[in-house]
Amino acid sequence: MHPGIAPAPSLSRGRLAVLGLGYVGRPLALGAAAAGYDVWGFDPSPTAREIAEKAHVGGHGGFQACADPVQLAGADTWLICVPTPLDARGRPDLTAVRAALGMVVRGLKPGALVCLVSTCQPGATNGLCRSVLEAAGWRIGQDVFLAVSPERENPGPHAPPTRSIPRLLGATDPASLRRALAFWRHMVDRVEVVASPEVAECAKLLENTYRLVNIALMDELHAAFTALGVPTRDVVAAAATKPFGFAPFWPGLGAGGHCIPVDPAFLQMEAARSGAPSALLAKALARNRGRVARVLAQIRARLGHDLAGKRVLVAGVTYKPDVADLRAAAPLRLLRHLHHARAELAWHDPMITKPPPALAVLPCSAVLTMPDGARPDAIILGTPHRAFDLTAITRAAPLVFDPFAILPVGPSVVVV
Repeated sequence: MHPGIAPAPSLSRGRLAVLGLGYVGRPLALGAAAAGYDVWGFDPSPTAREIAEKAHVGGHGGFQACADPVQLAGADTWLICVPTPLDARGRPDLTAVRAALGMVVRGLKPGALVCLVSTCQPGATNGLCRSVLEAAGWRIGQDVFLAVSPERENPGPHAPPTRSIPRLLGATDPASLRRALAFWRHMVDRVEVVASPEVAECAKLLENTYRLVNIALMDELHAAFTALGVPTRDVVAAAATKPFGFAPFWPGLGAGGHCIPVDPAFLQMEAARSGAPSALLAKALARNRGRVARVLAQIRARLGHDLAGKRVLVAGVTYKPDVADLRAAAPLRLLRHLHHARAELAWHDPMITKPPPALAVLPCSAVLTMPDGARPDAIILGTPHRAFDLTAITRAAPLVFDPFAILPVGPSVVVV
């Protein structure tokens, strides 16, 4: 057992270790450096470290990126910001969180705060995190302090500053809460304390479950409105004039990214384990997974069920507009289906400057033509980036498939 320490006055500044320098950890690390912390950011990816270091150039405070967890030893505060994807069977994969906790216990010192930022299932803080720390001999709330503040990042050029986004904070005990509050109040303008770690964990999952269910609802109603001959976006825009009780959601190709297709599965797993699985959530998850296949079926119906040799260009391949992020991107799934159907494929995306491995096998076009300059038989709008000239897209092929119902109406446009 490590010697206990009395809960001393919380540190106002100190040495901070950030585990994971992706879209969650990087802005927190840079924000902490600007707030006066001595920040060490760990990430095994050279690319992630390079991006973080470049982003810090000219910034305030001390920040260093490293690939050796030994350099994190002695940190006053540890933020766990590693990925929590789904495994091949669709179950939450906490491998990276467990690895991060292993680094923490090897470098932990008395009085340090450990804060889980990665999205996990309800009970992860009081379960997995607590058990790892206690197995190493630490007494929570006495020797070290434990809290959770789930990430609320919104990647993209139009995202609000990290400091302006309210943070949820749940802690395992009053001493840990005081310690965590002292840290987060230096980091953000507003901290919302909740009753327990489980409330914070469930709230994070609810935020994205709410979005998934409404995306699935819009997908179903988009099909209904289209069948009725009513423009879906006009319907949503009209409903959005109501100043209360309505939040607009728009048709698309299916939710991608790390959060919306993933987080609800964490909640569903724990709900099922507790004997209360959600039928509505299960349908929303299935509806989102099936959106690409339904769009493909409509494309086949217009191009002929045999797509072999058909020249098809997908315009926009990232998971959302104006970002270069391909995680769980619906256009990638569509490209894979089209490739399997032996279509002659190409993709065009102004956000992707260097094709990643996922796209390396498919030709890239710098403009809205096939790589050889030929006109495509069809264009599919995969992601509606602001950089696109939507009118030009409608003129670039005899058929243009629009899952977003966003293109100007014209003889070539097929809303799917």
